[in-house]
Amino acid sequence: MKKRYLFIDGQLNAGGAERVLLDIFNNFDYLHNEVTLLQIVGGGTLAEQIPSQVRVVKAWNDYDISYKIATRLALKFGITSYWRRRMLKALGDCQFDVAISFLEGMPLKAHSLITDVAVRNYSWVHVDLFTSHYESPMFVNEQDELNCYNKMDKVIAVAHGTAEAFKRRFPSCSSPVKVIYNPIDVEKINRMASEEVIENKTFTIIVVGRFSPQKKLDRVIRLAKRLKDNSITVQILLIGDGDLRCELEQMVNALDVADVVQFLGFKRNPYPYIKAADLLLSTSGWEGFSLVICEAMALGTPVVSTRTVGPTEIIDNNEYGVLCDHDDESIYNAVTLFIDNKDNSSISIIRSARKRVEVFSINKTLDAIYKL
Repeated sequence: MKKRYLFIDGQLNAGGAERVLLDIFNNFDYLHNEVTLLQIVGGGTLAEQIPSQVRVVKAWNDYDISYKIATRLALKFGITSYWRRRMLKALGDCQFDVAISFLEGMPLKAHSLITDVAVRNYSWVHVDLFTSHYESPMFVNEQDELNCYNKMDKVIAVAHGTAEAFKRRFPSCSSPVKVIYNPIDVEKINRMASEEVIENKTFTIIVVGRFSPQKKLDRVIRLAKRLKDNSITVQILLIGDGDLRCELEQMVNALDVADVVQFLGFKRNPYPYIKAADLLLSTSGWEGFSLVICEAMALGTPVVSTRTVGPTEIIDNNEYGVLCDHDDESIYNAVTLFIDNKDNSSISIIRSARKRVEVFSINKTLDAIYKL
């Protein structure tokens, strides 16, 4: 008898958690397991990459008027029956051994309404919820969110720091918290990185991620300004897209660094660009894990990151990259360390970083999921 897994998520767009979910799906043991993905709202830029073995069902096809009404009823008046009916109708009569809400916010809220469809229920936490409360608009109040987590058999955090942040945010949560690292599919990353050859003629810094407040990309543009003013020749490539793109482009023009900063847009395969870069930079205000840092480490690209929960654990006291504080001066000093190549620092970091990524192997993560 196959085990039945239900994963609950929203649209599959270009975020790190969504790419992690696809990696899990692409390596799942379908010989012994059946997998259903319930999308609260269907589609997304990565939806076409869902393997054919995954049964995909949708509560709503898009953010239509019925979704907006149901969501308003749930948040304004606490009336969640319409949400529940839509999800149960999408699932049919299926029952599951395990149900997993794979993201905070909307997937957790939805999951809490249908825990009776599974024997066991788990919810993933990918971010530092103590620092960031980005998910709170999906709940009536913080007690409502805590109640949702209390319905889970376990809360799964993607790093030990993420788990500690969760406990600080919800100290009275009755559900045990377990750590399962995000998987890094090193074989896939290297294979995709070889699909295209990128040639950079000057020192290249790459930044990958959504153009959102979390990523603090204004720091990158101010860095470009200072490097240019100090006659340090670099190019900074931004891969991604988001609501802040127009604002960031205006900042680039205002600081006169359009010759330094290039917007490459969303790339389905960013790995050739990461591999060809001399440095990957993360300036986030908060991170729960940071998939792209591990991907850069797997490709042999040195990493500089601001000190946030996930990267601090991954990089481990500058053992596998360089951590810096959140001010512009600290970011500048960390980046110029690699530009100047002082003490040949990048060579030893690259060697140790590739070894470090083995801790996050896809097989270890899947084994941990199966053991749930």
